[in-house]
Amino acid sequence: MSTENEYLKLLKRAYESLPKASKSGERELFIKPNIMTLTKNTIITNFSSIASILNRDAEHIARFLFKETGKPGAIEDERLIIHGKIGSEEIRKLLELYIKEFVKCPICGSPDTKIIREKRFRFILCEACGAKSPVRKI
Repeated sequence: MSTENEYLKLLKRAYESLPKASKSGERELFIKPNIMTLTKNTIITNFSSIASILNRDAEHIARFLFKETGKPGAIEDERLIIHGKIGSEEIRKLLELYIKEFVKCPICGSPDTKIIREKRFRFILCEACGAKSPVRKI
């Protein structure tokens, strides 16, 4: 019995040393866009890394940003250039909106999703819970 008691003490100490889980149980995506404003252009210098973190095509994210801001732009190498001045707070809010609409599963909140196409429609397919939810075309 003493070895079982010792085991329970060690197990309790191990559990206490683990980091506390978030209450919602979902994983958060931490993206921090590096934004530069030059004369009439806004540049996101780490755009390709943001696309890889979100597991989305950079073109898709760029189209969303262009449509929501109403400004044209282009992808050059690792950067996204938007023709026009846009505040860094507005870009952060737009990226949060993109994550909510096109990345996180509306059922379980998991960011482990992918966009699939069936005929003319697009869906978010959750790899965690298996849910398939429609998304708008951009």
